Amino acid sequence: MSGELPLTELLLIDGKQVSAADGRSFTVLDPSDGTALAEVAHAGPADVDQAVAAARAAFTSPEWARMRAADRGRLLFRIAEAIRREGEWLARLECQDVGKPLSQAKADVESAARYFEFYAGVTDKLGGTTIPLGPGLIDYTVREPIGVSGQIIPFNYPLQNTARGSAPALAAGCTVVLKPSPEAPLTPLEIGRIALECGLPPGVLNVVPGDGETGAALAGHPGIDQVTFTGSVPTGIKVAQAAAANVVPSVTELGGKSPFVVFADADFDLALNAVLGASFSNAGQMCSAGTRLLLQRGAEELLDRLVEKIAGLRVGPGLTDPDIGPLVAARQRDRVLEYLELAGQEGAVARVGEAPRPPPNSPTAITSSRPSSPA
Repeated sequence: MSGELPLTELLLIDGKQVSAADGRSFTVLDPSDGTALAEVAHAGPADVDQAVAAARAAFTSPEWARMRAADRGRLLFRIAEAIRREGEWLARLECQDVGKPLSQAKADVESAARYFEFYAGVTDKLGGTTIPLGPGLIDYTVREPIGVSGQIIPFNYPLQNTARGSAPALAAGCTVVLKPSPEAPLTPLEIGRIALECGLPPGVLNVVPGDGETGAALAGHPGIDQVTFTGSVPTGIKVAQAAAANVVPSVTELGGKSPFVVFADADFDLALNAVLGASFSNAGQMCSAGTRLLLQRGAEELLDRLVEKIAGLRVGPGLTDPDIGPLVAARQRDRVLEYLELAGQEGAVARVGEAPRPPPNSPTAITSSRPSSPA
């Protein structure tokens, strides 16, 4: 599929594209230049109710509940193949929606396809165990789908996170209500469309873009049986508490610091590439980003070489496939600038860029002798 921008995107509920119940929508911007990519329906609590009801009905419907595991696998494999067929369109859309370089977006397309491909092979292998207890006695376990899975994903890897969460749930026979970030909802909606076109029954995968209100309505909904969330620690706590109120399990993947430690006898060529790639991929917008580098005395050469590399990184719109694309939104830019301001107040020194307010198109590296520095 190819699309003309800007798009008009609706919610995907029960196999249909529908407007929000209260008529709300929001504009998705290309972070490289601020132009409108799409006008997207904004799901509210009433829409979450409809999506959960559709997922619940689909979970027990003969079309899905009685589908043979091997047939579910074939269906997931068709989705993987379709993602690859539409890979160029999906990559460009992901690139413009998130801001990441085109080559990174293409890698995300392949990752999404591989998730569906991998779990396609798992569907008929989810067996239980048998335990002999003695003469004439045997104990056995049966694995059954848990039910409706509510999934709340972030903006940084919408393609990958959509596939990583929905593919295993569908492989197990569950149904899904997925809430993507309002800053990057476009490719999750496309995956929902592709799945339907590949034969996924209506209501099995529902996509309801929205903000924190939407996520809260989904996490605390009494009609879901499990919640997954990727994002910040404070929000993850709220999601887990909302799920616990309904006595359903939650799986949270939360943010954290990811330091590199390099000793003086390390292979600096290997370390340099590892630090550079992990720190600046997707403009550092990932939970496993290398947020700080701890060097043993005697390893100063690595820092000098790293600074030289950072200064030469190309920054630009994602579609030009630079080394670094723009941050996803103005709020992310402002947050980064706040950290740089704080670092400057604590005596940190900018080795690349200018602290506390670097030029708009400048990657920044700062050094500090304070291990407790939050920046």
